[in-house]
Amino acid sequence: MFAKKNVLFVLLIGVLSGCGGASQDAKKCGTKETCETDPNCECWCSVKCGFRKKNSSDNPIYIENDPNGKYCYCKQWDYDHYEDNCILKENIKEPEGAK
Repeated sequence: MFAKKNVLFVLLIGVLSGCGGASQDAKKCGTKETCETDPNCECWCSVKCGFRKKNSSDNPIYIENDPNGKYCYCKQWDYDHYEDNCILKENIKEPEGAK
């Protein structure tokens, strides 16, 4: 009986751990429509090299066959400077009014 409870407990922990990871990915904008219109999903920002919620200065773009695997960028600038900032670590600052 004790062994069965331990197995059930381990299975429960495994299931709950898997659910946590899935909900984190669900925040990312996964389609062109959500990227361009859903204010609650996250797009890629190359200044911070990570996903973040959209803000009023963003103009989200969706890259269909994105070689970087991010697909939704906060602005064209973020897509254009992905390699510079997030791969080469050049720390290029986004100019005011960047599109």
